[in-house]
Amino acid sequence: MTAPLFDIKAKFSEYVTMAEKGDVVEITKYGKTTAVIISIKEYEELKENYRPSFVSKLNEWKRKTGGLTSEEYLDFTNTLSRNKETYSTKENLF
Repeated sequence: MTAPLFDIKAKFSEYVTMAEKGDVVEITKYGKTTAVIISIKEYEELKENYRPSFVSKLNEWKRKTGGLTSEEYLDFTNTLSRNKETYSTKENLF
C-alpha cells in the first residue's frame, strides 16, 4: 500500500496496525516513495539476513585503518603489474 505523508501523519496508528498485520506501507512525499513502514518481524528478518557489500566493508576498513600508505599502494600496484605480465604471456607456463 502507498500513502502520502500528509495522510500518514493524520492516521499514523492505523498505518502501524496495517504494518503489524503484514502490510508494507510506502510513504510518498511529492509523489516519490521516501520511507516504508513494516512490521517488527519483517524488520528483524531484514536485519538477520543483511550482508554488507564489499564496498561498504572496504569503506569501513578505510575508516578504521586510514587505508593504504603511499608506499603500500605503490607496492600493491607494482605487484599487480608483475602478476599481469607473468600471467598474460602466451607461453605455456607449466
